[in-house]
Amino acid sequence: MVLPAYPRKGKLSAAVGDFNKLSLAAETGITAYAGGGQTNARQLVASVNHVTTVATAADSVKLPASVVGLVIVITNGAASNSMQVFGAGTDTINDVATATGVAQAAGKSAIYSCPVAGKWYRNLSA
Repeated sequence: MVLPAYPRKGKLSAAVGDFNKLSLAAETGITAYAGGGQTNARQLVASVNHVTTVATAADSVKLPASVVGLVIVITNGAASNSMQVFGAGTDTINDVATATGVAQAAGKSAIYSCPVAGKWYRNLSA
């Protein structure tokens, strides 16, 4: 299988925006936005993300804007609270309404992949 080559600088397209805003690295110690919701959700900027603080159920994080071929990993490392994961703008996850997002339980990891612009699909750990 051949993986797509991603540019390190510049723009993929006017619709996608600046690819440099997404780090191809890991970020840990992420705190989900208290109170939840898509508007103020913690914007994820790395390809591998370890959320360590979810103070109350449904605190939220947001995927970057969808780019075909992009894969984002999110781990909810919180002790007990489920968090809500949203797409950016009008992006959907598993075809769920944009403003609804999807729940990701404590202790679960998920791989979010984008096969079609505007759509993310999740593979959730057992």
